[in-house]
Amino acid sequence: MPSFTKGGGTTTPFGNREYLRSTRGKKVESYTLAGATVPAKTIDGAAGQKILQKGTVLAKITSGPDAGKVGPRQAGATDGRQTLTNIVGLCDTFLPWQLIERDVEVGATYECVAVQGWCVELAADGSEVVLPDATADAMRGTKGLDILFK
Repeated sequence: MPSFTKGGGTTTPFGNREYLRSTRGKKVESYTLAGATVPAKTIDGAAGQKILQKGTVLAKITSGPDAGKVGPRQAGATDGRQTLTNIVGLCDTFLPWQLIERDVEVGATYECVAVQGWCVELAADGSEVVLPDATADAMRGTKGLDILFK
């Protein structure tokens, strides 16, 4: 007879984060994401795990060995990702482990209707923070980037 047994809660759940209010009119561009720009975390006792969620703000890297690629916008970065004018969009690709091994192609949404409270960027210490108003304002109606936040 079919049955279901709920897990004992021994693992930290994570999954694909939603960030869009609507998919109508969504436009996406492809970029190479530098795996070194995503901070490693310890998840369920396993150190060195890298997870990039959808809705993470992505910015161009303008200096260093990964110049020309993108990475999560991070306050305090020194490679260009800290600059608001280098933002290319919101990550539209969920990467649960691939960044541990290599750089990966990602989609960056540059035109859409998103929920600001569901989008994130990285603080100086590498932790995720809810998208602040200053960053959201920089993503509205600029050349090549038009994200409406609801």
